[in-house]
Amino acid sequence: MSKPEEPWMPGRDDVPWTVALINPHGDRHLAFNGEEGRFYRLWQHQRPEPLHTGDAILLRPSDIDQIIKHCVIWITDHPGHPRSYALSDEMAAGAKAVVMHFATQAGAV
Repeated sequence: MSKPEEPWMPGRDDVPWTVALINPHGDRHLAFNGEEGRFYRLWQHQRPEPLHTGDAILLRPSDIDQIIKHCVIWITDHPGHPRSYALSDEMAAGAKAVVMHFATQAGAV
């Protein structure tokens, strides 16, 4: 992203799904589409942007627990759905990327 996002708080019309991870700082808001099993980045003046689950984790590492929780619930509720396999792979890749980033920063890698 070339410039910082202007802080804003999404209203009901900005979040078309029931699960939203609203950042109290007013930026990097996420929502989870329970029909598709996919996270979306919420923007103030544009349509929600579909995200790879790993990108959602990197965007909001402080909410990795909530992101993983929603993924696992969706995968459990949709065991035969092709998206379940992709979602689990995306979740694992994102968790690994965050761990590797922080391990590198700590000099452990």
